[in-house]
Amino acid sequence: MNFTPGQRITNRDEDFIINDALENNGKWILKVEGISELVKSKRYIFDTNIDTQIRVLDPKKTQLVADIDYGYRKTKLFVENQIRNSSIYSKQITVAQKAAFNLSEYQLEPTLKAFELPRPRILIADGVGLGKTVEVGIFLAEMIKRGKGKRIMVLALKSILSQFQQEIWNRFAIPLVRLDSEGISKIKSELPANKNPFDYYDKTIVSIDTLKNNAKFQHYIEKTKWDIIVIDECHTVANSSSLRGGLAQLLSSKCESLVLTSATPHNGKKQNFANLINMIEPLAIKDEQNYTKDDILPYYVRRFKNDIDDAAVRSNFQERKIVSIHAELTQAENEFLEIQQKIKFAALQGLNQEDVIENLFGRKTKHGKKKDLLFAIGLFKSYMSSPEAALSSVGNRIKKLEDITDREEIAEQNLEVLENLQDKLQIIIKVGQDGKYTAFRDELIRLKWSGRKKDFRIVVFAERIETLKALKRKLQQDFDLDDKAIADFNGSLTDMEQQRIIEDFGKEDSDCRILLTSDAGSQGVNLHYYCNHMFNYDIPWSLITLEQRNGRIDRYGQTKTPYIHYMIAKSDLDGLKDDLYIVNKLKEKEETVYQSLGDAASVYKLYDSNAEEDLVTKALAANQPDILNDAATQELSDELFDALFDDATPKLQHLNPIAANVSFFENDKAYYQALVEQLKTDRYLKNDDAQFEGNILEVKQTKELNRILYDIPAEAKPDKMGGVYQLSLDKDDVQKAITEARKKKGEWAKFQILYELHPVVRYLMTQLEASVDKDVALVSKIDKLPIDTAYFLIQGTVANNLGQSILSDFFVVPMGINGGLKEKPLPFEDFLAKHKLQENLYTLDIPTSDIALIQEILPDAIDFARQLHMVREQDKLQYEMEKKMAVYQEKLNNWQASKQQQMQLDFADKNITGSVKKRMKDKEYDIETILNNSSQYFKDLTSLNGNPYLKVVAVFYNK
Repeated sequence: MNFTPGQRITNRDEDFIINDALENNGKWILKVEGISELVKSKRYIFDTNIDTQIRVLDPKKTQLVADIDYGYRKTKLFVENQIRNSSIYSKQITVAQKAAFNLSEYQLEPTLKAFELPRPRILIADGVGLGKTVEVGIFLAEMIKRGKGKRIMVLALKSILSQFQQEIWNRFAIPLVRLDSEGISKIKSELPANKNPFDYYDKTIVSIDTLKNNAKFQHYIEKTKWDIIVIDECHTVANSSSLRGGLAQLLSSKCESLVLTSATPHNGKKQNFANLINMIEPLAIKDEQNYTKDDILPYYVRRFKNDIDDAAVRSNFQERKIVSIHAELTQAENEFLEIQQKIKFAALQGLNQEDVIENLFGRKTKHGKKKDLLFAIGLFKSYMSSPEAALSSVGNRIKKLEDITDREEIAEQNLEVLENLQDKLQIIIKVGQDGKYTAFRDELIRLKWSGRKKDFRIVVFAERIETLKALKRKLQQDFDLDDKAIADFNGSLTDMEQQRIIEDFGKEDSDCRILLTSDAGSQGVNLHYYCNHMFNYDIPWSLITLEQRNGRIDRYGQTKTPYIHYMIAKSDLDGLKDDLYIVNKLKEKEETVYQSLGDAASVYKLYDSNAEEDLVTKALAANQPDILNDAATQELSDELFDALFDDATPKLQHLNPIAANVSFFENDKAYYQALVEQLKTDRYLKNDDAQFEGNILEVKQTKELNRILYDIPAEAKPDKMGGVYQLSLDKDDVQKAITEARKKKGEWAKFQILYELHPVVRYLMTQLEASVDKDVALVSKIDKLPIDTAYFLIQGTVANNLGQSILSDFFVVPMGINGGLKEKPLPFEDFLAKHKLQENLYTLDIPTSDIALIQEILPDAIDFARQLHMVREQDKLQYEMEKKMAVYQEKLNNWQASKQQQMQLDFADKNITGSVKKRMKDKEYDIETILNNSSQYFKDLTSLNGNPYLKVVAVFYNK
């Protein structure tokens, strides 16, 4: 007996689908997935040497049984279940539109574009605040519907693990097990030490730093495969030589589908961005240092606010207000900064323009003068954060001098100068001569904010930890705040502390009135739910960082006017006034970008926050504000990245992005009501286990349900056994519940979306499957149909060599009751519409003699189904696949030729030493590996192996 992927088999009284079949000395190794009740969705490996009773389910041996339920409810439900549970092959959106979000076509584009690729993989590079998490959820839902989303891993920043997990569950009912510190501890207590958690839990969310720093987890990863991996904020893994980047490269080879997300997906280095694209498609780029937008366009989407023409979406963004708060520096501060300026100008006198503009960070001549110049600028930057930050910088410098015996004659190594600076800073702090804090405090008083429960919430961003600590101390003293009213957030906190602070700040009942955060809080976190006031206590020297900060409260879903406050230092001191002008220009440039609804990175075209900081440092060093003008930085820009950041990807042209549903039922509610009633009739549910209240289905939490749904987040489950899941058909109800849950700490949404991907719904659908024996099809007699005709509803499936269902078709074969084909097979939806079977049906008596007649013509119906429909469909599909294979083969050949040519150029002028030989061999090996893997994958993807599998779903007749 031959076995092929896609076949259904029975073994040990359970049914399976073959995902992979490997011949083994005349026998077979079968990799399978369970499809009957006890083994549903579980994966096994069978060896036909051991399991000798394996048989392929033969549709000709299907037993036909009369449906006696009222209105043929069981037949309709069983057919509906088969359709809703089938792994579809479609390039349209088929189920995600039912999830709990406000549908807009731009959100569907990443998924639709990914479906155009051999492997659905995509980089989502939308601007800040456009809802990339929802776009990820759409992709995950659609892949699950296609049977390609069983095993999922999401990598996210440790601060947003809980936020991301909740969003995907609340809106899409996709459960992710959170592997933060607490989750890992729970695993250690519940699982055997040698158990791979990524095998036990199919869907997980974890921080990449957790994986990077955990050798045992990395060992688990090497032994695991996923259907989908999502890497949020993927710019953090763009450098393949870093630990994060190396891990991401490994993970990209361990999954079928990959989703990368970032509003800032590269840092202006072609190699780093090529690393991201190569994770998506290794053949996309022939030369990592020389590629075009056309090479990468198929693999990413990027849009900004001004690209969204949906008025309903744009109404979810509020017009921000900018408030500039000018802080006059005190005399003591000017005296300190006068010394700083003297150090700066003394250093400049010994340097020429080339040293400052072109080689400020280089290692050429005049180290001392450049060190002093950079020291002075660093001192200015730290003071612009706070006197406490500057004091810390000076104190650290003094400590370092203790270890330096051979000092240079420069200010930064002059103990007398440093101690003088230290003394002045200590006086400023001691006597409260901090002009910026005074202005900040006075502004809070002017706003009538006192930190009490009735007051609005505030987010304050500052770069330095010392600034945050000082702010907390001063605010607690001046406003008599207790610890609950003020929170400080920074990257040194544990993942649990970070998640607790962010989640608490997003709850209405939180006592926290002011959140002090470093730039660790500027990426990914949602701070806008109950907050619309943000203060930039210092101005970061990067427009990218500034945009990310402001995007924490000025984003999709903000219901109030966002107020962005800037603390701006003022002074008439010579030199200092110019430096303050340069820094304050950053605020104006970010505001210009906001008004044009563009992207901040497009201003300086450096695409990296560190590079932008270096540019500002050069402008300050040279005392030349023009360095920050767009025209002055054009020489730094790159045509590829200008196009990537300045322009949105072309809008996807898709006439019908959402597929029409084929159903026996008037609507989803009618289907779910019938499903629940049928399960009660068949005693798979007790009367009080499930019931509808309006549009809400309440399903009781039983021990069995709890056991099966072990991976649903604990917060999403009913509080106790006997409590109920509340699943709503109304998106608005669910979205209101999500909003309502933000009112109370620790709460998740009361209502969950009722659709076929919800684990509770899938459980109910599995129960119905179990109520019909395998190898059985139900027969219905319908007087609307032509006399003496039997219509066999067949599901035909074609799989490729990867075991993926790439053609799943429901069609009807019309047969004469006494034999012979009545007419050619027709699509099921046409059969439904032609005979109006969605209308009420009435149960008729079905004699056993009729069943016998239909049973007799069943084998002929299967033959006609195979020859007249499925073989033709398979041939058409095979032709399309062969065309794709030819195109792909040409792509492989071109890529290989280009890589080999590039390698010859790289090594042409090198002496062929042992180390050079090894590098050449390594390069050749990498090229060969990518070629072999890509070629084999595409062959398996496009090879239709074996005969199509046919299943008799139901029979409708009249006699």
